[in-house]
Amino acid sequence: MKIAKVLINTSVKSLNKVYDYLVPEKMEQDIKIGKRVLVSFGKGRSDEEAIIVKIEEKTAEELKSYNYKLKEIIEILDEVSYINESRLKLAKYISFLYFCNVYDALKLMLPPGTKSKNTKKSLNTKQNTLVKLIKNQEEIMEDIENNVITSAKHIKLLTFLMYNDYVLINDIIDGLEISRQVINTVEKNGYITLEKVDIKPDFLTEFKVSPTEPKKPTPEQEFAIDRINSYIDSNEYKQCLLFGVTGSGKTEVYLQVIKRVLEKGKRAIVLVPEISLTYQTVNRFVSRFGNNIAILHSKMTVSKRKEEYKRIKNGEVDIIIGARSAIFAPVDNLGLVIIDEEHDGSYYSQTTPKYSTKEVASYICKENNATLILGSATPEISSFYKAQAGIMDIVTMENRPGTAVMPKIEIVNMKYDRVLGNTSDISLRLKEEIKKNIDKNEQTMIFLNRRGYLSYLRCNECSYIFKCPNCDVAFVYHKTSNLLHCHYCSHVERNVHKCPCCGSENISSSTIGTQRLEEELKEIFPGVTTLRMDADTTVAKDSHQKILDKFKNENINILIGTQMISKGHDIENVTLVGILGVDTMLGMDDYLSSERAFSNISQVSGRAGRAKLPGRVLIQTNDPDNYILNAVINNSYIEFYEKEIKHRKKFGYPPFIDIVLFEISGRNFYLVKSEIDRLYNILNSENTGIYKVFNPKAPFIQKINNKFRVNIIVKTKLNTNSYNKLYEKINIFSKTKKNGVNMVVTRNPIFIG
Repeated sequence: MKIAKVLINTSVKSLNKVYDYLVPEKMEQDIKIGKRVLVSFGKGRSDEEAIIVKIEEKTAEELKSYNYKLKEIIEILDEVSYINESRLKLAKYISFLYFCNVYDALKLMLPPGTKSKNTKKSLNTKQNTLVKLIKNQEEIMEDIENNVITSAKHIKLLTFLMYNDYVLINDIIDGLEISRQVINTVEKNGYITLEKVDIKPDFLTEFKVSPTEPKKPTPEQEFAIDRINSYIDSNEYKQCLLFGVTGSGKTEVYLQVIKRVLEKGKRAIVLVPEISLTYQTVNRFVSRFGNNIAILHSKMTVSKRKEEYKRIKNGEVDIIIGARSAIFAPVDNLGLVIIDEEHDGSYYSQTTPKYSTKEVASYICKENNATLILGSATPEISSFYKAQAGIMDIVTMENRPGTAVMPKIEIVNMKYDRVLGNTSDISLRLKEEIKKNIDKNEQTMIFLNRRGYLSYLRCNECSYIFKCPNCDVAFVYHKTSNLLHCHYCSHVERNVHKCPCCGSENISSSTIGTQRLEEELKEIFPGVTTLRMDADTTVAKDSHQKILDKFKNENINILIGTQMISKGHDIENVTLVGILGVDTMLGMDDYLSSERAFSNISQVSGRAGRAKLPGRVLIQTNDPDNYILNAVINNSYIEFYEKEIKHRKKFGYPPFIDIVLFEISGRNFYLVKSEIDRLYNILNSENTGIYKVFNPKAPFIQKINNKFRVNIIVKTKLNTNSYNKLYEKINIFSKTKKNGVNMVVTRNPIFIG
């Protein structure tokens, strides 16, 4: 008889172990390590999903040695296994490193959209549903004003559709976080129609490109290519930081070293922060390598993503391009992993397991004797520290190709503007430069990392701030829909004109968002053409690229956006970048906030002057002497790094020490408080100085989606000894944890508080 050892699909710590099940004779030919199965589990005999991690042969006598009767596997859920011994080893590594169950790690390695036993009927593989308005904008606005439409979510959906010709239903559900029930109700009321449309099966057809040949490299590029090729030729694990200023030609280096990998009969993985925001980069890969590429894209249909996984597993393609999760693609004979814009926060998972893509990639490259390239103009402090310490190699590219030079950066002190009577959020200096660009028919980008119209509303009589009832955050006012939005739980309410506490109508607003900024620019410059790129305008399929294409091809005067506009866009006619709202970034109370601020400002600045025309950047601030801004002005990452690394060492932050964040959350505040105190006592008991425990502290946002949160920070140097001690404490707490609370443990989180 065959016995299958399985892991159960659960995040319960005490169930993170293997269980034995009999394999029915009719399933013996199809059973395989890595396949998911359905099993009866627990006293309630509920059916649970599980993954086979080992198969053993047992005699009848050996079966008698079990002190309980083994249950049989009910059903095999997979036709193909994507989990092998090396994947199991990787899952155990992730489980240990990131304080999660092995099954949580294994799920990362399954094809996107894999159906589990709880999944409802899957999407039609050939069809998708479009949501289209059938009433015109005037009728809808009239119905809203006359209270015919009263639901805030209905208004949110309809106002969004007014500014988008058609949108796939899945994009609305995922992007706007509006339920199918809301959509159905609006359809029933006669405002929209749902239409089935054919989806082209080949993702590469979206890239309308002609084949290209390798460019003649600059001396800096040639040096980088030769150095990285030497790593590839060594057939040993090597790690390198490609440290090149914005626009220095890192992508061409990537393309040429991948060619060497393919010549050696090996394969490559290229990770980008988000494909929809780095379309130009992906476009260049497609034009160079054509159909030898698989692309793992969140906007692709489930069937297409599964098809790409099969192509990768069957060895039909040699280059895999994708965001964070593409590192888990089933690639054999791996020779190279490239992580472009390695500083980007999207490379850290914010859901369980909370892993670092760079750490996982390093492990995978070691196991495959492959080369790992981290590319950035503003590397993470921890990455640059490793390079400086000799833990990884570093290759520097300090110049832009051809005649392009780094933009001239200027600080605008907003205090002077206020003295001169300018009450606008746009400085007099920036208005002057925008006018010059309009007159010269050159383009401008304006960065403001706040979407919406106004960031919060406040009563001037009693100081009441209009907050989300589910979260400890202020509403953001969106003028287009005349709604108050919560950007954390997606709760929406109709705008109010009276304070609910004192009844006053004396309500004022705080700083502006991208919507209000766009409106103000049109008031200042009548006839100006503008586009906006933020989370509200990029829900629809391919909306990012449509906005960029329109901006570039129609020579739109101004593109206003959040940090989306900073990611790898290369538009020749952009000669001016205005950066607003930096003081908020500079004032964040987080050990990584300085790094994020420097990176964001530098990356946005790098969009200017990327071709023949010189670029200029204006940064508005009330803190002109800030060391972060001075480093940006000097185009000097080194200047920023040297000050920041001293700060990290002095106060005990990574890379000198590791941080482990324990978060307890639940709907009952008193239960959460009681459990965090108990966890604090458990962590402190018999602590021999291996780690330091800080007092429980409420984060900056104490409640999200009706769940209260309290944190404990532990500082230590994570090694086998400290891990074992922490796991001992976690197990003690988990065994006695009260129902109604949840604990999440994060290694070196990118957000604290």
